[in-house]
Amino acid sequence: MPIELTDFRNFLALCWDHLGLPKPTPIQYDIAYYLQHGAKRRIIEAYRGVGKSWVTSAFVVWKLLLNPQEKILVVSASKERSDSFALFTKRLISEMPILMHLAPRHDQRSSNIAFDVAPSKAAHAPSVKSVGINGQITGSRATIIIADDIEVVNNSASQLQREQLSNKIREFDAVLSPNGDIIYLGTPQTEESIYNTLPERGYEIRVWPARYPKDQKAVDSYLGRLSPMFYKHLEEHGDALFWQVTDPT
Repeated sequence: MPIELTDFRNFLALCWDHLGLPKPTPIQYDIAYYLQHGAKRRIIEAYRGVGKSWVTSAFVVWKLLLNPQEKILVVSASKERSDSFALFTKRLISEMPILMHLAPRHDQRSSNIAFDVAPSKAAHAPSVKSVGINGQITGSRATIIIADDIEVVNNSASQLQREQLSNKIREFDAVLSPNGDIIYLGTPQTEESIYNTLPERGYEIRVWPARYPKDQKAVDSYLGRLSPMFYKHLEEHGDALFWQVTDPT
């Protein structure tokens, strides 16, 4: 592999070019860097529309490009959403010349919701599998779990629903390989969001808001969880950035 592609941000730019998209924005590059270098258990909280699922789909195929033996489980609030994530990932493999050697062989799993990559060794777990949060997670095996928007209004509006969801995500530990990664992508639905309880279980939260905080009190309310790029910008430009859009493009 070309040395420059060992930096996921470079692969992301290549992927965006293939898709006919503009160059990744600074926030998308920052999320990409955190995906590559963040804690083993990390939470990406970002505003809707920033492209966190698309960036993470590119991250999944990049990880398979580096190591075809990865086993990646994609979990969403709905099976439809997790299937869409897996399908987009599979299409990238089939369309990008640098990834075509990963396309499943005729003797491998090749459905849109569970597929292997060609260089992977025989295993019970597919290279990529998608499942809804209420689906059959137990029995799966994964080196990376992507929890993509598992918290939505319909499953987090009440305390009972949040407790039920919290119990569901405990199953992740049972299917994760030793030293594996768990990556949450989401937008908190309430102040009592389950994402805010996960640091108690050893998770690190990184936040990319749509606007800079409106004042210093709002900055402090993030408890140091804003992406470092925002703290750097606020230190350099001070109050002038308060309540400004973080990613105008």
